[in-house]
This record gives sequence, structure tokens and C-alpha cells, in this order.
Amino acid sequence: MFRTVWWTGTIALIGIAVAVLPAGAQTTGFKDVPPDHWAAEAVQEVVAKGIMKGFPDGTFRGDQPVTRYELAVTLARFMRHVEESLKDLKARTPRVSIPVPVKPQHWAFKDLQFLVNHGYVTDDSPLLREPYKPVDPDTVSAVLAQAIIGLVERYTISPEDLQVPEAGPPYRMD
Repeated sequence: MFRTVWWTGTIALIGIAVAVLPAGAQTTGFKDVPPDHWAAEAVQEVVAKGIMKGFPDGTFRGDQPVTRYELAVTLARFMRHVEESLKDLKARTPRVSIPVPVKPQHWAFKDLQFLVNHGYVTDDSPLLREPYKPVDPDTVSAVLAQAIIGLVERYTISPEDLQVPEAGPPYRMD
């Protein structure tokens, strides 16, 4: 079950990443992801982009459950790449302030703060509750939906941003 959930979440992020980011992956050489593994190419791609990382022992551990904080870190890395590709667009800053549930020294703080500050999570996000609980398909779906909504809200022009010229005097035919 957890293996399926992990790969489902991983492949969902990989699919979006591969569609948005430029190509250029190189072999990563993970001991536990042989070249003929069905996800090997996708794993290599996200590792090459810096969205996911392996472990110091040379493994990827794709068969292990992923916690909500691990998903948050991966999502934050991915959203930074997305924002980089949208750097020419004006981004709005969310008007909501949500507390980050960990101290600044925590390994996930920087990435959680990024997701909060950029509007990619809401105050009811599963990423901000039960941090070490393994993710399931519902969690992955909810998190990806919130991130996509946040992205759309951040980069969509609002009526307040439009500059409409003032109307001149009415036209009269005499």
C-alpha cells in the first residue's frame, strides 16, 4: 500500500515536473533503482532537477513511505522551479498569514514557510498537520490541488491589477 502511494505521489510530481521543466537529466546511479525499473527515467529526471534527492548511502528508497513533511519539501522544490519558469510574470503575494508549525531550526521549516508565504498551502493543509504521518493518495491529491490553486491565484491578473485608461469627454456630433 505505502509503496503504491509513494510511487503514485512521486509520479504525479514527476509528470508535472517533466512537462514544465527543460530536459537534461543524467544517470543518477541509485543502487535500488536499476536502469530497467519502470520509473528509472522519471526518478533520474527529478533528481537531476534537484526536486528530489537520494540518500547518502546511494539509494533512492522509493519503496518506503513518505511523510507529509517530506512531501512538503519535495513540493517546495518543485514549486520553486515552476516559479523560475514564470519569473517574467507578476506574482501576487497571498494576503493570508498562516503560522508554520515548526521552529526555524527544523529541517522542513524553510520549505514549509515557502509554501505558506507563496500561497501553495492553506491553513487546513495536511502538510501542516501530523507531520510524520505517511502520505496516502487522498493527501497527495489534496496537496497537489491546493498547490495548483495557489499557483493560479498567484499568477492570475486580478481586476485591481488591470490599468484601464480613463475615458475622455463624450463624443458629440454637432
